[in-house]
Amino acid sequence: MKLSETSFQEIRELINGVLDAYRKPTEESVVTDIHIQPNRETGEVTVSDDDIDLARVTLSDLSEIPEDIFYEVMEKELSRILRNIDQERPLEKLAIWKPFSFVLVDDDRETVAELMLLDEDNTLLKQGLMQGLEEDLDSFLKDLLSD
Repeated sequence: MKLSETSFQEIRELINGVLDAYRKPTEESVVTDIHIQPNRETGEVTVSDDDIDLARVTLSDLSEIPEDIFYEVMEKELSRILRNIDQERPLEKLAIWKPFSFVLVDDDRETVAELMLLDEDNTLLKQGLMQGLEEDLDSFLKDLLSD
């Protein structure tokens, strides 16, 4: 299941519009994460800077996504939108202190998924890249100390 091309473009334009404010050269960068909150019931997609709503759009086809896979579909589609935006205008150039994330949140503004993380070295990291790192380091240290 995926978003219609119209909804894909509308969300893309919504996010790009918000990011335009962070693309302007400034002397000071802001400290924030970008939260994206889709609502299946109302069809609204809200983009916020922590707790401040920056922009929203209402889409008619969000309610067509089955409730049990709604956030899974939105995570996949929003990640695709962010990759698309990054290819056209690199996200690493935003005037936001790094590391910062694009985060999918639910109706209670609780994190559902980290969609994208940009670190201090302007390296684009995808979700899952850092998963399991702590366990790998623990295993490495244990092996090293056992020798």
